[in-house]
Amino acid sequence: MRRKRIRWTAAGALVLAAFFVFSSMRRMEPEFMAEEEIQSLFLKSERIPEEEFDELYDIVIAYLKTKGSFSDSGLEDADFSGSRWIDPMSTLTLVSNVPITLPLAEGLRDELQKLPRPHAVVFDGIDGTSCVTSDGRFIREK
Repeated sequence: MRRKRIRWTAAGALVLAAFFVFSSMRRMEPEFMAEEEIQSLFLKSERIPEEEFDELYDIVIAYLKTKGSFSDSGLEDADFSGSRWIDPMSTLTLVSNVPITLPLAEGLRDELQKLPRPHAVVFDGIDGTSCVTSDGRFIREK
């Protein structure tokens, strides 16, 4: 019985490399906490320069607009809403009228990791309080 030789092509090597890269990426696992615990984690959020807050806000809102509608004026029919005109803190709190799913949280984490310091986004939503952090935590209300 003769063995077939495997020929490696550039495309085959690229597919294999992509498999190893993507399979080694850290997938988020939701953590569950009481709403009070989630809120207390982020009460210690630090004040940041307004320019940095604007960058955080712009990156988060641009991402969320790819997932649904966003209102800066608190419209109830938007999927997400919030305001830029709050104290510039490292944690951003938004309202969500749609569930915060694992794929949405992972995409948001990737966006937050583009920023120079750790940040978090807390959603007060229809499925309770959820939080996504730049270090990869996805915290949901019990």
